[in-house]
Amino acid sequence: MPMRRGTADPDETIVVAPERRSPKAAQLLTMLLSLDRELGARDLLDVDQFLELAQSRVGPVSLGASAELHVEGIRRLADSVARDPFYDDLGRYMASHYIYGWIERYVQFEQDLADYPDIVDVPVAKPLFLVSFGRTGSTFLHHLLALDPQARAPRLWELQEPSPPPRPETAVTDPRIGRVRSQSDFRAAVMPDLHKIHEFAVQAPEECQHMMWHGPQHMILGLRSPDYWRWFRTLGPSRLQQLYAGYRRQVQHLQLFHRGGHWVSKSLAHAHFLPVLFKVFPDARIVRLHRDPCQIIPALASLIAHLQMPYTARSDFHDLGRRMLELFEQSMDGMMQADAEAPSDCFADVVFDDVVKDPIGTVRAIYARFGYDYTAAFETLMRRHLKADAASRRFKHVYTLEQFGLSRAEVMARSEAYLSWVERRIGARLCRA
Repeated sequence: MPMRRGTADPDETIVVAPERRSPKAAQLLTMLLSLDRELGARDLLDVDQFLELAQSRVGPVSLGASAELHVEGIRRLADSVARDPFYDDLGRYMASHYIYGWIERYVQFEQDLADYPDIVDVPVAKPLFLVSFGRTGSTFLHHLLALDPQARAPRLWELQEPSPPPRPETAVTDPRIGRVRSQSDFRAAVMPDLHKIHEFAVQAPEECQHMMWHGPQHMILGLRSPDYWRWFRTLGPSRLQQLYAGYRRQVQHLQLFHRGGHWVSKSLAHAHFLPVLFKVFPDARIVRLHRDPCQIIPALASLIAHLQMPYTARSDFHDLGRRMLELFEQSMDGMMQADAEAPSDCFADVVFDDVVKDPIGTVRAIYARFGYDYTAAFETLMRRHLKADAASRRFKHVYTLEQFGLSRAEVMARSEAYLSWVERRIGARLCRA
């Protein structure tokens, strides 16, 4: 529950991780599940039945060559959920609802590929990717970069309902905007503090993990799925490239009618595709964001505690902390390995404190390094956005390592390789022992 902080600002609310699902949230989730009787009539977590239902709603679609790998992964996810005692009965129903949503969007996307064969010919020139762990300032920076009139960043409503491909002439009137806004209002009722620590504006830019079929996003969006994660982690380069090529097609899909000079994306998932990223996007440019791991690990754990409430009656904070520390290690290992294999001029390193202190200077430096056209109109839009953003902040996100069963000494020891690597690139220590 939010707590009022006794400071000079009585309107600021402290937000902490929830330990258990509230009775109101359980009531709302039960109501949501009752609305889709067709889905409710299917067996829980039965991927074949979900595929059949999606095809009955969308149409009898012939799935593409990559379908076998995509479906294999979603089966692993469903099987992992089915066996895990982390979920209660309501949680398994909600996980079924979540997995069915991914399946239906995939079937719709395959239908769009058949209806609009020109999707595969849409150019994706010099895309800009923000690659980092969670809570590094990536959302803040992404929102600024997306203000460039030359940029194209995916909006939340486009990610939630991407089919059919959006058009610029209906960018503010598309009926999907209203539907996704209703979904966001419902989510705010179930998880009332979530929007205070991560913005979910329907027409604002959002993370590309919502359109990436496989990767850490299922964990980040609240599911606990260790068996699935082990499956993903064992995928070789050819299979990773197959999955990431599917993401490229979805980037092309969103830009079929509504294009920009360059694509701007941010997602923690990109770090796990770095071994194949330049094979799929040969002229990509990567901004790597860095922050003290003792800050970002418990911050992301706290955020996920909100997101996992639909799936469990009570959170295990120590388990969540352990999983976030492991995810941090795996993400940073991928980032460091890719650094040795790709040209250095494809990367820019940005520190969280610099983004906060001088956001416009940070953006200007990124554009100068990568050769994007920085305009006065773009800067004006950023200054206007920053002024409005500062006026609206009224929440403080509070968390500790100890809350999630971790210590600073442990995190620093397990982060040493990453911290030394960052120091060699920025010329300063990211954090002190």
